Amino acid sequence: MTMVAPGPKMLNTANRGLFWVPSIANIKAPTVAEIAAGKNITCLITAANYNFGITGNASITDPAACDKIDATSPGIATVVAEVDFFRFKNTVDDVGWTTFNGKNIYGFLVQRIGQIEDDEDQEIVPVAAGDELQVAAVLTHDQQILSPSTAGYEKFKQVFSPQKYEQRAVAS
Repeated sequence: MTMVAPGPKMLNTANRGLFWVPSIANIKAPTVAEIAAGKNITCLITAANYNFGITGNASITDPAACDKIDATSPGIATVVAEVDFFRFKNTVDDVGWTTFNGKNIYGFLVQRIGQIEDDEDQEIVPVAAGDELQVAAVLTHDQQILSPSTAGYEKFKQVFSPQKYEQRAVAS
């Protein structure tokens, strides 16, 4: 049996795009127009504390009286959505701070991994029909101003409470 070597691996550097979208009718197939009506927040957040997606599954343990082991099955998924935003001196550039200005703001986080050419930028290339996406309907928490640990930029943490999640959505 001859094995063919796979093609190049996908780098994670500058390969993720994150969008805040106010309204999506079908979480499994958000439209290009719905995503374009949102905000591309890719360059407003840090890579270091970017957490979005399934982090595991709850375990279901419900053995029968005759079972000899405490066997488990995977239960519902645990989804996390939180990012650290940079603050900007100009209000017009401080999109994260002005957009997520309270708790219980409902909207959608849309993530695109890859789907662009190596020489393209996630913050410039719009989502296209057929792009693979991860989509979460979320509620915002209060913004958490981060204390500086070293010299650096002012930031705040934005935590979201996922309400629905689709790991294999496709833009339409």
